[in-house]
Amino acid sequence: MPNSIARFFMGLMGRSWVYESVEDIREVIAKNHVNSQDKRARTHTEGAARLTDAPAFQPGLIDLHDELHETWSYLVGLADRAIELGHETLGSTLAVAATTTRHTLGHVATAAEATVPAPASPVAKHDPDRASS
Repeated sequence: MPNSIARFFMGLMGRSWVYESVEDIREVIAKNHVNSQDKRARTHTEGAARLTDAPAFQPGLIDLHDELHETWSYLVGLADRAIELGHETLGSTLAVAATTTRHTLGHVATAAEATVPAPASPVAKHDPDRASS
């Protein structure tokens, strides 16, 4: 499995690495997860700790929604192309991933909307002259 530098140079030459087995794919995915999980968790936990109120969540949620929309578009494109090429199982799996991402988009949008402060409710004043008899 090539490192990121080798993959970069292969990309410059119009080539890419193709894994030969499911085990290789699982290994590289697991390795990527293990190598980045602690740093990502720490980064996002520290960032979240600086949020002080609901509106402070807005910029991150708006950015996340945009990133997820990009991911959704990518998955839809991949699914469509896989099906065009006759790879039905691959296309179907990618379509499910796209649908799941679309649901996540909706949840993130709802969360962003929940950061908008509620308007102050008017306080009813008691008017003795308007009291009903």
